[in-house]
Amino acid sequence: MSATKTSRRESVLRNRTVAGIGLASFFSDAGHEMATAALPAFLTSLGAPAAALGAIEGVADAALSTSKLAGGVVADRRGTDRRRVAAAGYLVTGLGYGSFAFAGSWPAVALGRAVAWAARGLRTPAREALLAEAVPPEYLGRAFGIERAGDSLGAIAGPLVAAALLSTIGYRHLFWISFFPALAAALSVRFLAREVPRARDVAHHVGMSIRELATAPGLFRSLLAGVGLYGLGNFSATLLILRATQILSFEGRSAASAAATAVLLYTAHNAANAFAAYPAGALADRIGRRVVLVMGVALFALACVAFAFSPSSLPILAALFVAIGASTALVETAEGSHAAEVLPIALRGRGYGVVGLVDGVGDLVSSLVVGVLWTVASPAWGFAYAALLSMLGALVLIPGCLTARRPSA
Repeated sequence: MSATKTSRRESVLRNRTVAGIGLASFFSDAGHEMATAALPAFLTSLGAPAAALGAIEGVADAALSTSKLAGGVVADRRGTDRRRVAAAGYLVTGLGYGSFAFAGSWPAVALGRAVAWAARGLRTPAREALLAEAVPPEYLGRAFGIERAGDSLGAIAGPLVAAALLSTIGYRHLFWISFFPALAAALSVRFLAREVPRARDVAHHVGMSIRELATAPGLFRSLLAGVGLYGLGNFSATLLILRATQILSFEGRSAASAAATAVLLYTAHNAANAFAAYPAGALADRIGRRVVLVMGVALFALACVAFAFSPSSLPILAALFVAIGASTALVETAEGSHAAEVLPIALRGRGYGVVGLVDGVGDLVSSLVVGVLWTVASPAWGFAYAALLSMLGALVLIPGCLTARRPSA
């Protein structure tokens, strides 16, 4: 390997913007996972019905999806300091979760969650655009892999901190404390990230509408179609936990033992996501981001096929949780870096907003459909649906692997 290539690889790991965004993702996810881990039990203590949690999640997902479009427009606007937009988003997200400490009823929690998720959506396109412009094009995968790794490590740390503190300080103090990681996230991106001056020499792109961007023939449109199909099948990980709990209970474990083991399996899922993210980015930089995206989607589909047959062996269940965690790392890392390479610089903010909207619609639909199939037919039908939609997504993405620009690493 040449000295130049070694130096440029090291520069990605030492890049201030990449480091700042990676740290921000870690702190922010740790804070919101602290709050999320305690939320179901807190709602129960308020006397909220089970349907309240579903309503809260639905409102939050809707706020997230729509705000990403607005965030994309803001990120592309001339003169916008995207560091400030991202930092403000992290800060308001923390305030939204911190407000749970003062909630006296579940609608107040729903409002705080919606504010937090709207701020998350507004900040995301600005953050992704900052990250995409912080490194040479051939190292986009590594940069996005570091951000995804930070996010996933936060998802491990947050629930562990919540579990350690909850019995000592109670729900409301925990929610108040969850604001401070968000503050650390805002400071990380504001003072470590650097705004790259944006050339506006492609004026015909600046006025392009979001609809024109999403419907114009090319790699970006097929990317949206592929990840959209995958998203419609990519259900919430809570359903994996539920299925593992059921399977382990059927095998003779007590309800408490089955639930505890399922949570450990989910921790393994998050760990696989965290530790696969950077290698996934490095692989994407070497063989192509769209290729790695297809690999991640296909791996998820295959794992769903295996889940449809209700594996009863704990080692097999663990392997499937790890596989799905790794597939998420492959998909999220490759999706962000591939979008950066197919979008003109002047449109990256809006492009990430559209990708976020597509992902959000998938989040809304997938868990609902899988849950209905699970209830009215059987869990196998839900997993079969997820496998089918994901495999269709992979098939839509495959032709673009032949035309997408291969990175030179």
